Amino acid sequence: MDLRIEGLSHRYGDTEVLRDISLEIPAGRIVCIVGPSGCGKSTLLRMVGGLEQPHAGQVLQMGAPPPGCLNPLTFVFQDFALLPWRSVAGNVSLVLEDHGLDDPDAIIADVLERTRLTDFAQALPKQLSGGMKQRVAIARALAVNPAVMLMDEPLSALDAQTRELLMDDLIELWQREQFTAIYVTHNLAEAVRLGHQIVVLSRRPGAVREIVDIPDPLGARGAMEDVQAHLWGLMRDEARAADAELLDG
Repeated sequence: MDLRIEGLSHRYGDTEVLRDISLEIPAGRIVCIVGPSGCGKSTLLRMVGGLEQPHAGQVLQMGAPPPGCLNPLTFVFQDFALLPWRSVAGNVSLVLEDHGLDDPDAIIADVLERTRLTDFAQALPKQLSGGMKQRVAIARALAVNPAVMLMDEPLSALDAQTRELLMDDLIELWQREQFTAIYVTHNLAEAVRLGHQIVVLSRRPGAVREIVDIPDPLGARGAMEDVQAHLWGLMRDEARAADAELLDG
């Protein structure tokens, strides 16, 4: 199911945060959003998920507004957002409650198997590593069979080694599931490795500076390094322009 963002603009008081964002999110692809700090990446994600309403523009799924942020759009946050008193299975079940499902336990068992968490179904979050906690958050998102997963810097709270391992997990999962995701990150190497398409936002107010297509996210290292260098050049230009504006002000 394709997702379309049309002319999205937003402000907080007198501060313009986003300006005229228009994007196509193809089904079965991971689209990464990068840009300078404060450019509105997370705000854009929240508006796609229905947690905030834009001042202008709209988000459309199959030509209609999405029905809500939990189903079929599901968030994965950087802080895991797990309830500490609930088991792994209990945290996953949160998104299935009050849906009147015939067999929610079967759905939970299936998604835990797909994310390699079956042996930890009854464990509490305090018993898990950071990488495993984030796998639980991803399992919870997958449990509702989301049309689009909204991922807000999901690996930023992890150490470098765990981040690499979880990127491997995400790639393997995508190869099996072919899910659609909008993935916000500050890490350009992460974006190049995971994304099929990278959207570079300008400094605030965030606008689309460039869209970079990556035909093969698992391509040759040299090609990935070239794309990363290009992205860094765009980010550097935006940072220098922001500094110049401060001096002029």
